[in-house]
Amino acid sequence: MTDNEALIDRLVECSRLVKRKKGEILFSPGVTCSSTIFLLDGVIKTYIRSPDGTENTLAFLFQPGTCVAMHEDMINIPKTWCKTMSPCTLIEMSPGPYELADEFPELWKHLVTGWRPFYYGMMDKLRVGYTLTAKERYLWFMDKYAPIIDYVPQAEIARFLGIKPQSLSRIRNELAEEGRDQS
Repeated sequence: MTDNEALIDRLVECSRLVKRKKGEILFSPGVTCSSTIFLLDGVIKTYIRSPDGTENTLAFLFQPGTCVAMHEDMINIPKTWCKTMSPCTLIEMSPGPYELADEFPELWKHLVTGWRPFYYGMMDKLRVGYTLTAKERYLWFMDKYAPIIDYVPQAEIARFLGIKPQSLSRIRNELAEEGRDQS
């Protein structure tokens, strides 16, 4: 048996395919993940809550292969929520693939690659939030998140972009008058 075949066999042994309905909470504050979760299909939102209860979206995840949640041995962010925005297909791996990476070092590359969409999305959101106008932020969102725009309510888009829903409505009206609103 080759190393790749052995790795595939081990991954199959510790993985299961899971389907989740829209609106399901995958994890919430105080809950640690006993498995590592990868997104295959669907849209997921990760967020934190302000003391007043406002949801502050950290990321919208929709790229297949994105690591949604790491095993509790690797990371534990007890204030983070994770919710499905559409029906989702996930791979849950337990024991964590990090244990398998000790046995199969080439797996590390795939684990790091799985976190890239989340990490790059967070960094891009920070850059956009500090450097673009509200209108530019909305246009950025429409471009970057075009595949999931139908799953995200306008009020959530406004919160994600750090603008008031009324401002987003005004921006959308302006863009529609210019013939540029894509929604």
